[in-house]
Amino acid sequence: MIVDSDMFAGTACSRMPTELLLEIFMLLTPYQRTLHACVLTSRRWNHVATPVLWKRPQFSRLSSVELFAASLLTAHRLISPHGERSSPYVRLIDTLAFSSLPEPDRNNPHLATLLDTIVNCMAVVSMPTCDASAWDGAQTSALALKRSRSLSRNDDATRPHSAAALPLPEGTEPELSDKHAARSSSGSELLAPQTVDDTQLHYAALSAPVAEISASAPCYEPPSSHSVPAYTSTLRQLDLRFCKGVRNYSLQRLAPKLAPLTVLNLAGGLRTDITIAKLAQHMFQLRRISLAWTSNLTDFGVSELVQRCKSVECLDLTYCTQIEDTAMFAIAHNLRNLTALSVAYCAGVTDIGVREVVSACPQICVLNVAKCLRVTDRMRKSLEQQRIVAQCDSFEPFSIYNFAKKQQAVFPKLS
Repeated sequence: MIVDSDMFAGTACSRMPTELLLEIFMLLTPYQRTLHACVLTSRRWNHVATPVLWKRPQFSRLSSVELFAASLLTAHRLISPHGERSSPYVRLIDTLAFSSLPEPDRNNPHLATLLDTIVNCMAVVSMPTCDASAWDGAQTSALALKRSRSLSRNDDATRPHSAAALPLPEGTEPELSDKHAARSSSGSELLAPQTVDDTQLHYAALSAPVAEISASAPCYEPPSSHSVPAYTSTLRQLDLRFCKGVRNYSLQRLAPKLAPLTVLNLAGGLRTDITIAKLAQHMFQLRRISLAWTSNLTDFGVSELVQRCKSVECLDLTYCTQIEDTAMFAIAHNLRNLTALSVAYCAGVTDIGVREVVSACPQICVLNVAKCLRVTDRMRKSLEQQRIVAQCDSFEPFSIYNFAKKQQAVFPKLS
């Protein structure tokens, strides 16, 4: 029950600025029950606290995820049964984090089903746009194609379908194919030659201008059966750290619907190169990604990622033991806006790869090479002289990104 705000008239709550209320509610984000009680306090508090409550939902166990997915699915079926638009509450969701779940819940395969339900409720198919000139061209192409087909049908109804019944001009003899010639020489009956009907010539003459008109109207062509539709969503951050219950094939299937993501944490999830390549085909807006503790990741997966997601600013490859200088060169040649990179515990990284990244990425502030056995002390001192953090002891999510922000605040000329 929401109490009318008139009851608070003249009190301190009614005189409190909206900006201050918003800051207080933001501090209550980890405490969902308290924040939900604030939503039910008054109409004014409901208006301010509801976006905060839905922006970053907190999950303590798998049953809470089930209730959340069920509520979204019910609202989605009532408001948009065909998926053409999303629920107003779904549009408020910005972040989904499942790393706070207990380990048995994170390893439960049912988590993948719940994630699929939530993402499907949030994703909306975006229709392609077509300008007026292209639409006029498409209509002209359709009319021309319809006229050419009608003419061919009329001609087929009034003209013979074979030139064998027509008298041959004087002085001409039918040319026989090799098959017919062989049959005639063996004493078999002579077959009529198969010539091109003038109806086919007439249709070929009409099809040439139709093809030219169709080329000027690209939106007339229907999409192929293998094309992937484009989706829009308000989801910007997804945290699946150590969520082994979400299998690789589940992520690959959801990849088109995760295209709007800017922050993705897949640390410790046993991800493969193919999975990373499938995700990179759609996530062109990605800014921060963590693939730490992924022992299956190789230089191929990193290369596919950085070649498609060129806007990445923070890349965490901590304890990716198969990473070598090939991945470092791919990072250097594709991520020009890179500010933080961690290759800690990567024994295959050497001074050559580190030097290439530093020279090609002018905005880099953090290059974590802790426990990289093939990176010499001389290179570490060179990084310190260039005011680049060479060792980060914190293993919190995207801690290197926070270090980079602090470094840019201390030395603004590097940003």
